[in-house]
Amino acid sequence: MKKGINNILLIQLLFLSLAGITALQKITGNFVPEWFFKKFDPTLIGSVPYGIELSFLTIIVLESLIAVCFLVSIIKMEFTSKRDKSFLFWGFDLAMLLFLILFFGSFLASDYNNGALDFMYFGITYLLKRDVENKL
Repeated sequence: MKKGINNILLIQLLFLSLAGITALQKITGNFVPEWFFKKFDPTLIGSVPYGIELSFLTIIVLESLIAVCFLVSIIKMEFTSKRDKSFLFWGFDLAMLLFLILFFGSFLASDYNNGALDFMYFGITYLLKRDVENKL
């Protein structure tokens, strides 16, 4: 039997923290911060009625759902080898969707540095999901 810290549990805790803290900060702060309006007002998103508000709300909802998926995954002990990992994989998939949306928004606003980071986050999430799938 392999001893040590369970890597899947660490990944779950990482994504729970990442998504949970960022969602909580957005929910408890200004609904749409001023910097978000400044960044996206000159873009296609800014030209759509309530496009900026809907974009920000979409991010909050996805971050919240990601946090919930990873929390449920931990509660269901999906980090153990014989457990179904449905919520873990839903969390990964929602995280990749979020990073894709953030990537699109970054490039739309010509923020290529953040776009590159979003691309890396997407890729790392994909590799983590694939690694967990391969260990089943």
